[in-house]
Amino acid sequence: MKSLLKIMMAFVMAFGFMLVGTGAANASEAVDASAQLKSSFDNFPSTLEVGKRYQFTVSTENVGTLEAEGKFFFLVSSGEKMESVKTTLNRTKKAYVTTGYFTPKAEGSYILLYSMKQKNSKGEAVEANAEKSFKTVDKNKINLTVSPNEITAKLGEEIPVLVTYSSSITTKLEFNQKVTELGSSRKNGVYKKVYLWKPEKKGEYTLKVKATQSRTDRVETKEITIVVE
Repeated sequence: MKSLLKIMMAFVMAFGFMLVGTGAANASEAVDASAQLKSSFDNFPSTLEVGKRYQFTVSTENVGTLEAEGKFFFLVSSGEKMESVKTTLNRTKKAYVTTGYFTPKAEGSYILLYSMKQKNSKGEAVEANAEKSFKTVDKNKINLTVSPNEITAKLGEEIPVLVTYSSSITTKLEFNQKVTELGSSRKNGVYKKVYLWKPEKKGEYTLKVKATQSRTDRVETKEITIVVE
């Protein structure tokens, strides 16, 4: 894993700064690989929630002048990015401090890479690299399930369907067929509701269930196949 991160960091340094262009060092400039700068994430949150905005901070020892400001890169990203990234010199800490803001869009696992370049008193280019792995959670995820997935029934039977979902806010359930609620229960934020559906003729049907949270604009849908003989 460490070797992979080093390879990816090298790739980022080789191409990322060239693409950004701002404050990039000359491509032909030699880098002293033995003079790796100390760099670390400060007060990184233990858990990140989807939809919340977080500030990430990285401190890097100061050994000279700033050649390329600190940059954040996601090793694997689905449109996620850091915003308002800025590097400043903190003379009290004798370090360059880079801050950026991140708002997770979905649950997932992430590897965040950080890189910076300075020039020391000897005129040598030296680099700083750091990485942080973390996961995000979606506390408002509905987790809608409908069971069983497939049903075979006789004409005239009332067919029971179990709908389960979790939500801390009001959630509306909608069906594409007329159903009757038989009973419901709630425990630790998990709802279980049983509905009855009675077909009027033989055939194959698709029962669709849609769960909507109006306050968060979240929508989840599930469907099951019902064969009436």
